[in-house]
Amino acid sequence: MAKNFVGEAASREEDEVRYGWVYKGGTLHCDGMALERLRQDLRQEFGYLASPAFVYSSATLTNNVRRYRDALAPLEARGVLSYALKANSNPALVKVLREAGVQMATTVSGNEILLALSAGFPGRQIIFNGNGKRRWEVELAVRRGVLLNVDSGFDARQVVEVAGEVGIRPRVLVRLNPAINPQTHPYLATALADSKFGVDSDQLEQVLRELGSGGRVAVVGVHIHAGSALTHLPVYVEMMQAAVRTLHQIRESGWDEASIINLGGGLDVPHTPPSPKIFNSTQPPSSPLATTSPTGTMETSTPTPGELVQVVLPHLPEGVTLLLEPGRSLVATAGVLMTQVLGVKVNAGRKFVVVDAAITEVIRPAFYGVQHPLLYISPPSHQDVAEVDVVGPLSENGDFLARRCLLQRPPAVGAALVVWEAGAYCASMASNYNLRPRAIEVLVQDAGSFKVIRRPQEFADLVRDYL
Repeated sequence: MAKNFVGEAASREEDEVRYGWVYKGGTLHCDGMALERLRQDLRQEFGYLASPAFVYSSATLTNNVRRYRDALAPLEARGVLSYALKANSNPALVKVLREAGVQMATTVSGNEILLALSAGFPGRQIIFNGNGKRRWEVELAVRRGVLLNVDSGFDARQVVEVAGEVGIRPRVLVRLNPAINPQTHPYLATALADSKFGVDSDQLEQVLRELGSGGRVAVVGVHIHAGSALTHLPVYVEMMQAAVRTLHQIRESGWDEASIINLGGGLDVPHTPPSPKIFNSTQPPSSPLATTSPTGTMETSTPTPGELVQVVLPHLPEGVTLLLEPGRSLVATAGVLMTQVLGVKVNAGRKFVVVDAAITEVIRPAFYGVQHPLLYISPPSHQDVAEVDVVGPLSENGDFLARRCLLQRPPAVGAALVVWEAGAYCASMASNYNLRPRAIEVLVQDAGSFKVIRRPQEFADLVRDYL
């Protein structure tokens, strides 16, 4: 479903804000489109189902892909960019990423394989990860020529068995657990010694023997996934060094042509949202947005894709292909969640801003302790700043979007906030808890048009599959 704003011309002033997320005239714009105008249009068409709403910037998606492709350019055909679908599997976004230059799709389930195929990725351009693959998923992957990451001894045995039954010799990578601390949130760390993922180095020889049984499998390289939201570049050096050692062991085990190193996981993203720049002399610069603490704004040093590639290139053997598979760093900053203020209350001196979004849309603050900056779509210019909790309407005390953050008091009920960095692991982790409908999702195409890429659920959608 596409929508055009008739008469919304692109003046020279509007051209200045047609890319990404920018404040103009006191209101937040996405690719040149005013979000207040978008809210109004969605309300007219969908009524109360128009909020909360995920909004994505097509220009930001394209730019995020370009940064990785530019970083990999010195490797030419030996530098490959894959997108981890679990970050956000909306088919429309996957299509934009593919058209922007993503070369492969990384999947973690059979249905994600099917989605990647439907998005135009041929089987040879799909990777299948997972520590617990079901048999039908492995068979699907083998039949479609998908590259499988083997995670364990029992995973290796299953792949060999399926290959024999189907009569197809699949390509596989061995996923190594290198016992590396990626210095990220424990839930996001996937290469610790006690992680459920990957093959321990002391088990590698046995797994390679399993894969060599009957000559049914082609081991083409090694995979290491240290974690997500990485900020410490030396971690990538450790990953590369472990991968190179493993690649040599694979070659010594009989697969002479093994030539792929797949570094999974991705970089953290910049946490500084756009600034409205409407301050007067009495307003502190951080006042219109929620920050990590009452004492400062969100400032982090985030490595770039170029810096990532620069640190690993000296360790990449000649003739070996480097395959990166970021997810969050491609889509997080491309999306926000628009939410409407329902009211403000105070209990025991603690202030609560109650909004219509909840952990059913953005679970990461409650689940991981992650802090998403919050901004007004149209920031009030003369409201005092206070320490508040921004909470949802669910019957859970853990239903919050931010705790003890600095935010101006809403100018009125119905004022709109956006949750920044909501493009990754928000819509894809959403739920129907409390029988709440899944939120509408919108892709902004340019200053004058947008496309609804997921319609909001209604009650009939929620109960359709019950028997």
